[in-house]
Amino acid sequence: MEELESNDWSLTPGRYVGVAPEEVDVDFDFEETMRDIHTELALLNEEAIQLAGQIAKNFEGLGI
Repeated sequence: MEELESNDWSLTPGRYVGVAPEEVDVDFDFEETMRDIHTELALLNEEAIQLAGQIAKNFEGLGI
């Protein structure tokens, strides 16, 4: 009860639960990860262009 009173009777769990410290990954290679993400994005953009073209053809086929 004293702890609740000292926290203005707040029942917000964040006041009573600690935060886990951020884990540091010493083997994390930021540059490699960014290259991988950029490569994947380029492929997804190419696919998006192809799909947009196909959608446009489908609309033309419908007379729209």
